[in-house]
Amino acid sequence: MNAELTKIIALFNDAQERAVEILENKFNCPRPESSDDFIFRCVPLIRDANYEKLGFKIRPHGIGMELLEGSIKIDFDFGENGEINGFDAYRLFNFIILNKLNSHFKSENDIVLAINEAIDSGAIIQSKGMGSNCYVGS
Repeated sequence: MNAELTKIIALFNDAQERAVEILENKFNCPRPESSDDFIFRCVPLIRDANYEKLGFKIRPHGIGMELLEGSIKIDFDFGENGEINGFDAYRLFNFIILNKLNSHFKSENDIVLAINEAIDSGAIIQSKGMGSNCYVGS
């Protein structure tokens, strides 16, 4: 897999982990067991907190959330079974822009091409469930 894509995905996954830690520890919503669990259990808790708690802001949307926290800005969707390590080209490029990361990827299409190449090689698996998440193969 493209080294730059590997680096960006790793940074994105680290930010996803941090976002879920904040969801669990600040908004008192244990890790969702599914994308539906996030919608029906976590979103009401976030809404009840007026989308902000202890300086952390979460904006839920559909099966995902956006977190704005000092050094982290991330938007991602939960997987069908609650996976938190999914990504797509749009969200990776958005992550690069929002966090002002130095990257060789200058457009979303650059990332689409790299992801498609990784899918063709088997390094990335595209979800067949709800959403457009991709996952690094094992």
